[in-house]
Amino acid sequence: MRSSTVVPVLLFALLVLLPAAPATALDWGLGADLGMSVFMPDYEGADNISLVGWPMGATFVFGELPLPSAGGLRLSFSGANPMHEVWIGTSFNRTGVEGMALHAFGMTGNYQFNFATQGAFTPYVTAGAGLFRVGFSPDHGDGMSATSATFGGGVGLGYVMAGGAGRLRAEVRYAQLTEGTHEGSRIIPKGGEIGFRFGFDVWSRAKQ
Repeated sequence: MRSSTVVPVLLFALLVLLPAAPATALDWGLGADLGMSVFMPDYEGADNISLVGWPMGATFVFGELPLPSAGGLRLSFSGANPMHEVWIGTSFNRTGVEGMALHAFGMTGNYQFNFATQGAFTPYVTAGAGLFRVGFSPDHGDGMSATSATFGGGVGLGYVMAGGAGRLRAEVRYAQLTEGTHEGSRIIPKGGEIGFRFGFDVWSRAKQ
């Protein structure tokens, strides 16, 4: 999947739900994720990299290797039917070292289907795609940047807290990252990532 094709996919995911719900029925929530992920670069001689985030977000390993995350700050939307949900995951990191600044930004658009249950626990499946961009800006000379696509999905279990104004989540997710290059040089490695994350959401109105 090319990076240029991800933006239409992301916009389509957002447009599936929002027009179908009246403005008075639209609910939104704000949340974050924490947990552990293992990134597996897809090139010879590369070692797997384990990361723990509290919360999770885009990061650099040893100040050089940029790694994305579907976690970070999460903005969710649902309509009159709470079984259907759309959420946007964002993450940002800026690291300054002597003579250089490094930055990483990630954003994914996701659809989530919440299975109907009678109790407070709700299993769900989710899938989405997005972009991951990194840049290196030296104090002197030209910098470089690269953009790659990321796509994946997962399964999880949500727990609606008392009163319905909040939710706890536990999720297992797998995502694939395409390679990002700058003038033929690899900046973002291609690879797969499996993550175990816990999260929470606070909703604008109580859910039943």
